Order: sequence, then C-alpha cells, then structure tokens
Amino acid sequence: MAARFDSQKTKHQLFHLSISLAVILICMTSMQYKRNWSHLGSFWNSLIIPIVFIGEMFKVMLSHYYGRQDDTLLTQKQKQKKAAYFTPREMAGGLMLQFLCTLLFGFVCIILGAPVLQNYEQTFVLAMLLTLFSVSPIVFLLGAGGALQVCFCEKPDFLTKSEETAVELYKYNALGGMLGAWAGSVVAPLDWDREWQVYPVPNVVGALLGSALGNIYACSRVLYATGKVYINKKRS
Repeated sequence: MAARFDSQKTKHQLFHLSISLAVILICMTSMQYKRNWSHLGSFWNSLIIPIVFIGEMFKVMLSHYYGRQDDTLLTQKQKQKKAAYFTPREMAGGLMLQFLCTLLFGFVCIILGAPVLQNYEQTFVLAMLLTLFSVSPIVFLLGAGGALQVCFCEKPDFLTKSEETAVELYKYNALGGMLGAWAGSVVAPLDWDREWQVYPVPNVVGALLGSALGNIYACSRVLYATGKVYINKKRS
C-alpha cells in the first residue's frame, strides 16, 4: 500500500532546503565580493556568522508557520511542557548550551590540528559556525531542554509534525557542515602558498560546501519521493 502523500510536509521541506542553499549562496557571494579570504577568520569583519544566524532564524520561523495547526493537536500536558522550555531560565540555558558547544567544537579543532597558542579568534569563528550548523537551530526551535533530548537521540514528547520535519533536515545540515569542515583541512598542509590555504579559510569554506552538499542530498531525496508518488498516481 502506498504511503499517503503529505503536500504540506513536502512544501515545508523544500522551502527549508531552499533557505539553506540560499544562505550558502549568499555566503559564497559575500566571500567572492570581498576578494579577501583572510577576513573569514575575523569575528567582526566576516559576514558569514550573521548571515548563517539569520538563515537559521528564518528556518525556525518557517517551522512555526507550518506548525500552527499542529499545536492544536497537542495535549494540555504537552503544551505545558513545551511552554516550560521557553521560560527566561531555559532561554538562558539555551545560550549556555550553545556557548559550551562552541567551546567543545573549539577543543575538537585544536585536537585535530588547529594552533594551540595562537589564532584564538579564528578557532572561535570556526567553532561558532559549526555550532550554528548543528546545535543552535535545535535550541531556537525546541529550547534548551528539547535540544538536549535531541542531542542524546531522544524524541521530545511535545514534538509536532512540522518540528519533527525540521529536526530531520537539520541533521543533514549539521552532518554536512562538520564533515565539510574536517575535509577542508586536507588542503592546509599543501605547499601551494595560496591565501585560501591559511587557517581557518579552508575549514570555513569546507563547512559551507559540506552543508550545501548535505542539503542538496536531502533535497534530492524529497524530490525523488515526490516524483515517485506522482508517477504512482499517474499509473493508477
């Protein structure tokens, strides 16, 4: 028996992925416009961090837009538990969680070869970018408590259909960004003496391209499933 086609979920997925790819395109355009790769490691001069942050906020708003009807299906207990995750105390906890994850990513960068006694700002920028690709969107969407549950592979019991869709797509974004940042380290030791080989430029670019590839893969899966349903309808 063929699975029921959910047009609203498909629209949500495609809009979500479109925002992700648009953010990467804007970041790459900004980098090309400045023609100075060294600015990518600067917190104040690089536009990458604010662009990615704004993109993630747009995706959260998109999820809330498609989830307006889903909230009515929650029980009173689920609504209370969901509201408790967005109290001032929990929002402060969300900021602390993101800060700790940034420190963790920074530590991992150092373990994998980043300079220990120098380039602090560059390592912080790279770690913050990885946090924005992974933990931050879940915190913005589900609060600190919900994000912790997702990080420990648990499913929050108040999760709506639209939020579950967003969490699934965030996983592609996070995995692609982290693998891309790691893969970008390959060009660092080569003696080509190019400005884009200077740390953390290849890692930042790798994270952006990895995120793009992850979202393209997710988009191809959505389009394949949609096309399959459309073909089955025509045959029937």
